This record gives sequence, C-alpha cells and structure tokens, in this order.
Amino acid sequence: MTSLPAPAMDAGATARSASPRPSPLAAERWLLPAALVLVLALQLPLVLHRAINWDEFWHYNLTVLAAQGQLDQPLQTFFTRFFMWVPGLPGNPVDHIVLIRLFMLGCEVVVLACIAAIAGRFSDRNTGLLCALAYLSSIFVFQHGTSFRYDPQATALLMGSLWVLVCRPATARWMVLAGVLGGLAAMITIKSVLYAPVFAGVFWLRWNENGRTRAALGRLAIMVLAAAITFAAVYLWHTSTIVEAPGSGAGDLVRASGEKMFSLTEHLYLLHNLKGAIFSPVMTLLALACPFAIALAKRPAAERAALAGFWLPLTTLGFYHNTAPYFHVFMLAPVAVSLAAIMPAVMRRYDVKPLAATFVLLAAMLLWREGESPIGKQREIIATASQIFGEPVSYFDSSAMLGQFRKANPFMTPWGVHRYLRGEFPSMTATMERQVVPLVVENDPLFTQALRTREDVNGLLPQDLAALRETYIPFWGPLWIAGFDLPAGSGEQTVLVRVPGPYTVHGDAGVIVNGMTYQSGSVLTLERGMHRMAAPDAAARLVWGDRLAQPAQAAPAEPYFMGF
Repeated sequence: MTSLPAPAMDAGATARSASPRPSPLAAERWLLPAALVLVLALQLPLVLHRAINWDEFWHYNLTVLAAQGQLDQPLQTFFTRFFMWVPGLPGNPVDHIVLIRLFMLGCEVVVLACIAAIAGRFSDRNTGLLCALAYLSSIFVFQHGTSFRYDPQATALLMGSLWVLVCRPATARWMVLAGVLGGLAAMITIKSVLYAPVFAGVFWLRWNENGRTRAALGRLAIMVLAAAITFAAVYLWHTSTIVEAPGSGAGDLVRASGEKMFSLTEHLYLLHNLKGAIFSPVMTLLALACPFAIALAKRPAAERAALAGFWLPLTTLGFYHNTAPYFHVFMLAPVAVSLAAIMPAVMRRYDVKPLAATFVLLAAMLLWREGESPIGKQREIIATASQIFGEPVSYFDSSAMLGQFRKANPFMTPWGVHRYLRGEFPSMTATMERQVVPLVVENDPLFTQALRTREDVNGLLPQDLAALRETYIPFWGPLWIAGFDLPAGSGEQTVLVRVPGPYTVHGDAGVIVNGMTYQSGSVLTLERGMHRMAAPDAAARLVWGDRLAQPAQAAPAEPYFMGF
C-alpha cells in the first residue's frame, strides 16, 4: 500500500514535533494494560480496608497452628507453609491477614497474566487482555480475589500449569513444570479436581497439534506423572509432623466432601450466585453466549474442544455445594479464557475502548457501593480479648476470630455444622471435659441465639446448647466468660462447673460456696463438677479468672463482618 506524502510543515511545527508522541496504534497498545492496572488500583482499598471475612480468620488460625506445630488436618492446609512466619510479626492478627492479602494480590496478577496469555493464544493480544479484564471486574473476583484463602493460590498454580501446557513447547522439561504446578495445586485444595475438563480439553488440543503421535502422548503422560509424584512427595512431607484429630484425617475429609460437596438439589448460595450474575452483567452475557460461539466457530475441532473445556467449570454452579462468592475466584479463571471464542466478535462490533471503559466503570461501581467496613471493630475485639486475658486461652466461636487464641470447636460453616451435628467432631461438652474453655465469642447468629434467647438452636447439639447457657455470662460486648450470676437472696443451689480454675467474686456482698463465705474481690478455685452456691444478702457474680479487668471502653456495636 502506497503511503500519502506528508504535508509540508513550518519551522514551528517542526519544533513542536521534536518531542515524539505515541501513535494511535501505540496508545491503543497500552490502553488495555492501563485498564487492568486501573482496576487493580480500584481493588487495592478492599485489600487494605475490607473487613476480614470469617474464612480468612479460619485460614489464619490454621496458619497459627502450623507455626506452633499443632496442625492436625493433613489436607486443605498446605497453604499454611507459605505464611508460618507471619504470626510471629508485630501487630494485630487483622494486620497480619491484610499483609497476606498482598501476597494473594500477587497470585491474582499471575492469574490475570495466564488468562491473557492463554486467551491470546486462541485469538490475539487484545482479546486476551479483555478476557483478563472481564475476570477482574467480576463482582466476586473484585471483592474476594485477594482474600486469604487457598483459592487464589490454587488458581494461580492451576492457571500457571495450563499456561505451560497451552503456550509453551511440549518438551519434557515444560511438561514436568506443568505437572509440578498441578500437583502443588492439588495439595492446596482437593477441589482442583474441578479443573479436570479444562486439562482434558488442553490435552486433546496438544495431542492433536503434535500429530496424535505416541511420543506426544508420552510427553503428556510425563505431566500427569510429575503431578502425581509432586502431590505424593509434598503430602508425605507436609503430614510428617501432623497428628490427625478426629474428623480431620484425609480419609474423613475426602469422604465428607464426596457426601456433602456435590448436590443437584441443594443450592445453598443460589441467591449469591444470582447477585454475582446481575452485578457482572457483561461477564454473565459473554459466558452464557460462549457455548454457542464455540459451537459455531470456524476453528479446528480440537481448539473448540479445548475452549469448551475451559468453559465447563461454570457448570459447577449447578452441582457443587460450596459455590460461595470466593469460589468464583477459582471457577471463573478458566471461564474467562473461554471468552476468547466470542470476544473478537464483540470487539468488532463495539471496539476496544468502550469495552475497556465498561469493565473499569463496573469495577468503580463495585467500589462505590462497598459498605462501611467494620475492620476497626475486628481489631478492637481482638486487642481487647488480649488485654483481658493477657495470655491466649481456649474459646468457642464461629470462625476462629481471635488469632493466637486456641479455637476449641470446629469451623461453624454450614458444612462444618453438618459434620458437627453428625458427630464427626467432638461436642463442646466433650471438649470442656478435656480442656479449659473459659471464653465464648458471640460473632455469629448461632451463638447469639444460643446465649441471648431461650429458643431452640438447630445448629447446636442439645447438650452443647444447655452447656453454653449454663456456663457463660456476658462480660464485654461479644466476649462471654465462664461464670455464674447469683440473684439477691438466692438460696443454696447446686451448679455444675464445666470450666475449672480461679473465679473472682463480684458484688456488694459475699457469696457462700461449698459452705464457705467469700467477700467481693476474693478469688477462689473451683474444680470440675458439682458445687453449692448462694448469695444470701445481695446479687453476686462469679467470673472465671484472677480479677480480670473490665475494659473501660464500650464494646463496638455489631456488625463485626461484611456480608457477601
């Protein structure tokens, strides 16, 4: 094509052109990377200031146990190995989790790079970058893509493995790397198996591209073998210092997962998934149209099979039980790659600039509608518990909120409650018979209902519900401490002490315990078992601990968490 002659320029124009300007093509080249960086910048306030999620507290608790050599769960805990140094740092556990979120942000960047590269392999550079932008601006990825969970790590490893398989030469060295990444991902979380159709589609693609030869099949087998060896070796190393607790063994976890985590009829997070679809409209429409684009595409059959494999994890929303919003971080990454089948047609119709602007605006809207974060309340609760007790004690709560303190009951998610009610974990009363549990943190409606009402609580065993109500009294905000309230003029009553140790007498007059009188401010020691108590002159209270100081500041009001 012959270019037109450049018009003559005067001296002023020549001078003004001395500093080079980027051409429109060069400017467009940087448009999509700039849009990705901008959305990451919009996400950063959530990384630093969004309230810690209950899952993040639980993952931090596992990390503390790993650092203390007390980890008792072999699967779903390998991620702790990367962060065992964090609990030893100065600061509040909330600050520690925020620090780990920055690492998860790095994992997210790796995922974005892999999406862009793999989708670009099926189309072009702009398509790949737009697919990555669609993923990042999806509501649940934007909100939870950097949460302290195993999802960001596993997603980065799996997408890294797929990048090697799709974009690198099919040599033994690269296949070993892909296998190592896949094996590590399976150690991070057993739900990596949900990527099986993705890997199957990619295997079929590479085998066809390499002539369906026996040698090509052998190189793919190297990847599978490397993954199996990596998983086995890392599992043996990771579990060498773990003593499995009841309900925490590998067999228990796999069996429970098989029984509960797959369901065609029970969709616990259906409303959340509908919310995700509504607040990510472009991603939703593209994902729904993708199968038709794949079927009608003028591509080799193997490419269409691979793209279909990338899309299939979206179907897990129909049969996988735990499709909570953070699951979308894991599930949507390969789905974003499958958009390479439809994104070029969308770009031809609407152009790159308005598409990029739409994704950025969607992310900006999500940030704008973000509610007030109670992260400061979480810091205060944790700091106050440390101030009251001085040294960590065992406690019951929903999500292991207190960091360095020892959680004495299982993680009370719907799945955890289901397993607890089936007897796969020890009951709270059984736990209180073996260890001293002086504290309950009321950080879930289940505990609020148990402690502040006389209603039945479906999520607690009857004996545990009775024990909570008979053993703990309000002390400060959500912190309930073992103790007894004795009304004024109460006659002698027999009570069961489930939490042994020192108890401090509070009130305007003394109490009589086992026939002996103790004045206000006295400290007595009570063993497990039945004791006789009375407050003949004035209302009194016995509170576990040696004169625990009542915090001067008022407790923060709920909520202590942000919803999905």
